[in-house]
Amino acid sequence: MKQDILAIDVGTSALKLGVFSPELEKRREARRDYEPHLYDQGKADIEPETWWLALRECCAEIGAELADVGVVALSVTTPGLTPMAADGTALAPAVLFLDGRAHEQSAAIRKIVGEERFLAQTCNLPVSGGSSLSSILWFRDRRPDVWARTVKFGHCNTYLVKRMTGRWAIDPSTSSITGMYNTPRDDLTWNEEILRLAGIPEDRLPPLFQSFDPVGPVLPAIAVELGIPSDAIVLCGGNDAALAALSGGLTRPGDINIISGTCDIANVCTDRPIASPDFNVRCHVIPGRWLTFFVLNAGGEGLDWFRRVFCSELDDDQFYGSYVPGVLERFLADPDADRREAELPSYAPFLAGSRYAVERITGSLAELTLETTRDDLLLSLIRGNLKYLGDHLREVGGLVSLSRRIGISGGGAAIHGMLAARRRWTGDFEYVFQHQSSMLGAAMLGQIYQGGQMPEQRLASATS
Repeated sequence: MKQDILAIDVGTSALKLGVFSPELEKRREARRDYEPHLYDQGKADIEPETWWLALRECCAEIGAELADVGVVALSVTTPGLTPMAADGTALAPAVLFLDGRAHEQSAAIRKIVGEERFLAQTCNLPVSGGSSLSSILWFRDRRPDVWARTVKFGHCNTYLVKRMTGRWAIDPSTSSITGMYNTPRDDLTWNEEILRLAGIPEDRLPPLFQSFDPVGPVLPAIAVELGIPSDAIVLCGGNDAALAALSGGLTRPGDINIISGTCDIANVCTDRPIASPDFNVRCHVIPGRWLTFFVLNAGGEGLDWFRRVFCSELDDDQFYGSYVPGVLERFLADPDADRREAELPSYAPFLAGSRYAVERITGSLAELTLETTRDDLLLSLIRGNLKYLGDHLREVGGLVSLSRRIGISGGGAAIHGMLAARRRWTGDFEYVFQHQSSMLGAAMLGQIYQGGQMPEQRLASATS
């Protein structure tokens, strides 16, 4: 019986996959980069075929390592909202979380349904890009030709699972911030009242599965195309941030982790749904758990922007390996750092907008003087980003009891001096580097499917 797990991680700008043993030993890995489309005053999307071509190339690279794959598990960028025909063909590019086209639809549906009702029934307010409800309404209003031909609106995992198995599926970790899922109940049902008020037929949405649930075997033709055994079972899959959280052990109430990458993402695990207009609440891939989901759209991307604009003479190694650590070290070692900080410009951390605003907002630097230096601007940007995350943790800390330990991963966490800056501006937590990986989280879904136990169940049985 084939037992290896093929874990596929579909990100915003790259697809990675790995073959894992049932004990989660990684046997082989491959990666393909690609570029999303950013255009027309804030639109952000990608052709779903790009995902498929990257998957096919990665499978071809790994080749013989796929022979013993018995289960395929997906980690996906969310939402990647895709309108699809009956056979799963994409009828338009997939809308990404950075997309800004549906601000008008977000504001309109908030008025129709009411923000209190949205928070009570779905724990989330519709926003452009991150909320599939808003994107679906945009297609209805602006692309009636696509709306008329669409059989299902699904996410990235819906598209890939349909293509691999011929069956429709979506899971709570990707659907829970759409504004259409019964997130507080997390009972694999869409919210009928909100769909009625929005004018979206429920049959336009895929059936709901748990992330670790089997959807079906790989279709024979797809097995040949990808080199995967035809009896391999495809799981529904889940959101990449939730699966990274799973791989980092974020399963107990009050656990915190931060992923510091292109975006900075803060997650807090809870055993009950909580709601706020200032953050999202996502269903964990583990039933009975929820994750607060707070995103700074331009975390690492904000630093990349700073390098391109203000430090163009430096390459990445010089900027991240020497310049940024040097600026932080000099500031943190300054015996008069508080006075220095008081003189820094203020920075609003919205270079790539905000997931929590109906209108499109932008970043800003203010209180500049002729004495302001490049180092001051960098410190202002870092401080603004970290205080933004710290404000979120303080808000959540007023609702649930937080651990004093934060697991942290991603390239941004490895910059020398950045953890000390986080303790100053995000909160005096104990920061612990963790190996968190969306791909490893997807492999863990395969292990859950094969073994039939949740991670906390295995922990309890091992210690009893």
